[in-house]
Amino acid sequence: MKIVVSIAALCFVTACGGGGGSSSNPSVSSAGSMSGPGVSSAAPAAPTTNIPQVAVSDTPSSTFAGMLNGVRARNGAGSVSYDSRLGAAARRHADDMAANNFFSHTGSDGSSGGDRITDAGYNWRTWGENIARGQQSESSVLNAWVNSPGHQANNVNPRFEDFALAKANSNRGPYWVLVLAAEQ
Repeated sequence: MKIVVSIAALCFVTACGGGGGSSSNPSVSSAGSMSGPGVSSAAPAAPTTNIPQVAVSDTPSSTFAGMLNGVRARNGAGSVSYDSRLGAAARRHADDMAANNFFSHTGSDGSSGGDRITDAGYNWRTWGENIARGQQSESSVLNAWVNSPGHQANNVNPRFEDFALAKANSNRGPYWVLVLAAEQ
């Protein structure tokens, strides 16, 4: 059964959307957990075909994995493991937002998190995505997500088994994407 969810319903915090955000006023946004074969979202921005390279981390630090799994353990959820396919999906979206100066779960090409995860070769049964802009470190972005109910719901969802984190630097500050999922 297809689940149709509008992007507005996916945003659980008031900072969600294309609005401002900087290192002094970080923005965060959460796409709720998705299950099923597809998700549709609001109309996307026009795609940009030549996306310039921006600095994107390849993998989160082992410290981040420990911090995330500590949050999960304190909330009764099992550990998640880094997955490079989810890493590709997270990097794609962080890079896109940084290069094209937007802040949304919908990519500049109209893709959803589920689309990006599928395109990376991960056969998901459920997924969630947290995005943020402006935080300067892995600990500060995780802290922002922990202190937001919608993000925290993704952080501690016991159905998730894998994760990836990407950071893309821009002149507007870092863009962060955390993808959590489980395969079929």
